[in-house]
Amino acid sequence: MADGADKFSKKLMAKYLAAREGKGVKVEEFVKLGSGWHGSGYKISYRAGGKFKSTVLRMINPTGFSHDHPSDRAAVFIMQHRLFNSIPHHARSIDVGGITKDGDLISLGDAKEFFQIVEVAQGVPYFSDLERIRKEDKLKKGDIEKALALSDFLAKLHRERYKGGPSFGRSLRLRHLRDAVGHGEMLMGVLDTYPSGNKWVKEGTLTEVICRAIKFNRRIKELPIPLVKLHGDFHPGNIWFKDNNKFALLDASRDMYGASADDLTALSVNYIWLSLQTRGRFEGPFKDLFDAFWENYLVKTGDKYLEVCAPLFFAFRAVVVAHPLFYPKQSDLVRKKLITFVLNILESEKFDPRRMNSYLEVE
Repeated sequence: MADGADKFSKKLMAKYLAAREGKGVKVEEFVKLGSGWHGSGYKISYRAGGKFKSTVLRMINPTGFSHDHPSDRAAVFIMQHRLFNSIPHHARSIDVGGITKDGDLISLGDAKEFFQIVEVAQGVPYFSDLERIRKEDKLKKGDIEKALALSDFLAKLHRERYKGGPSFGRSLRLRHLRDAVGHGEMLMGVLDTYPSGNKWVKEGTLTEVICRAIKFNRRIKELPIPLVKLHGDFHPGNIWFKDNNKFALLDASRDMYGASADDLTALSVNYIWLSLQTRGRFEGPFKDLFDAFWENYLVKTGDKYLEVCAPLFFAFRAVVVAHPLFYPKQSDLVRKKLITFVLNILESEKFDPRRMNSYLEVE
């Protein structure tokens, strides 16, 4: 099913909502909000008990990113349902449900397709701030404060650690580091969605990225890397700012616990990427944001494994922002520098922000 909306109707949604909220539900609006590479969202507006309410229904596309089977999509929603409701400031997940072959909404055991209902997020995506900075090539009052607020949030979130037994903890750590390379939503899965025949990069170069990532994974996999509570997809599109640097979060994903570098690189790679677009190198306003965000986290946490693990997760995040289909409006030179960055940091013992421009240098 490329788009699951054909399985829904106002009548069906009214029936589903009535089962949750009681009789007298009237669905007034069921509209598509938009689609991304992973799925689509639909806004549902309805009246129940004399009150007007709204919520969002999410569907996952089955093609690519290891979402091929209904069980894959169910796993994503079940994990996200737990994550959304365990992270401060995150939009709540209201329910996860299933769709039968007859189109009824039922318990998950008999379902052939799945969906999720979440709160409507309020605010403005952080991408809006970053796009303004990219166009103006300068910071304004409050920009550094926002970067610090996000760094503070991660420092606080990451204080929670996995508290289970060492054997299962090792299994979680190995999986998290392995998935950074081989998961369908991460490095190899993203590279599999690159179109063939890219003039700016050779296939052999992308193969070398994978080989170096695997070697890096094997080198660090037995280190006693702390398993911290993760958001898992902490990028600007999932961070919505409101007033006074308050923000809402969306789409926590993939793992409950893992290496802190996963969350830190998810956001900070955008500062690197946008600096390349504005200055051609790592300098100026986006370097200032990166430095504030990264250094504040290290001061607050003393995390000695962040920069040890960062190359592996920067590799994944960099091939995302370099993607010719995800982000078509960038120069081939920027893409080349991002891939060069990946190749160079994967050959390093650890990430060193002071060497950023040497990592990015294309021969």
